[in-house]
Amino acid sequence: MMNNSVSLTDQKNGPLVMVIDDEAGVEIIFSRIVQDLGFSFLHFKCVEDALLTFESGTAVAILFLDIRLPGIDGISALPKILELSPSTRVVMVTGFQTVESVVATMKTGAVDYLVKPLSHEMIKQAIEKYQSPQLNKPSPQESPVSALNVKQGYTQSGFPKDFVAHTPAMKSILEVADKFAKGSGAVLILGESGTGKELLSQYIHQKSARHPFPFVVVDCASIPESLFESELFGHEKGAFTGADTARAGRFEFANRGTLFLDEIGNVPLVMQSKLLRFIEDHTIMRLGGRKNIQLDIRLIAATNENLKESICKGAFREDLFYRLSALTIHLTPLRNRPREEKEFLVRHFLQRNAIALKKSRITASDKVLRAVLDYPWPGNLREMENALYSASLLCDTEV
Repeated sequence: MMNNSVSLTDQKNGPLVMVIDDEAGVEIIFSRIVQDLGFSFLHFKCVEDALLTFESGTAVAILFLDIRLPGIDGISALPKILELSPSTRVVMVTGFQTVESVVATMKTGAVDYLVKPLSHEMIKQAIEKYQSPQLNKPSPQESPVSALNVKQGYTQSGFPKDFVAHTPAMKSILEVADKFAKGSGAVLILGESGTGKELLSQYIHQKSARHPFPFVVVDCASIPESLFESELFGHEKGAFTGADTARAGRFEFANRGTLFLDEIGNVPLVMQSKLLRFIEDHTIMRLGGRKNIQLDIRLIAATNENLKESICKGAFREDLFYRLSALTIHLTPLRNRPREEKEFLVRHFLQRNAIALKKSRITASDKVLRAVLDYPWPGNLREMENALYSASLLCDTEV
């Protein structure tokens, strides 16, 4: 048996998240995030030792599996792990991503992949996305990668998230969103990371006539440049090495619904021209394909970047910007929002946490409330939400 490193939190805290990765520091990064979200955590440096846990019948909700490992590699281990634990959601992790390796793991049953270096946000989003096997489960006809990005906005507890507002300034944003929802033109949402851009886009979708149809999320910052066209537009059989079957892309899965392009500023210039073409004629062509596919999609794009500066640097097309920005919403950073708005959000998050944690109520003491309201929250709503959830989880009383 190989030398391993194992870290296990109390499994009464929640579902088990396992990581198999031999890179230094991985255990510390994952354990903090996993425990903040209320999950149990288990780490191994090699597949051989991790298999003993699966063979014992231990239920693993999510597995982060590195592709390159000592001994049995991640690609070879994946079929065995899924045979032992079919309900485990496996997210592949690699610092040496190639099209062939990604295609191989997706065909075998992995639900997603992350490319190193991993950020706190990448890990957190993956855990929230795949925490429940009932959420976003693809049908046999669907591509795992595409189908699993059809989101409905769930929190750590599985309760639907809402875009909430209290003050006139924030309520006016929802009024504008209501008006935009009645149309079909592209929408651009601007704001810092964590200000609620995706939630607002979900709000627009739910308020529109497209609400019965898919809301498909594309995180443009996490897709390698070499995979953009295949991920968005799909590919035909033989389009590249490993493309043994044809596959629909995110655009086709969003047909009749809404496609949310998060961090649009990260889209490569070549793909920007193809996005512009879609906006103009509503057609796409799969990679390796020979015919246009007509689609009915409402595009919502978001970014925390200054796209006008990107245009000046030659990193973003000016014509695409003007086509996307005809309907624009700016989300204010949390630090600049009225104090009463922040106090309302604190009460909202604590009330939701009480329901999720099955407590009668959770409130903040005057001292804690002052600290929360005075803190600048560089991570905005997302940081506040996570901090209050962690505090609620650790709190032994109602205050």
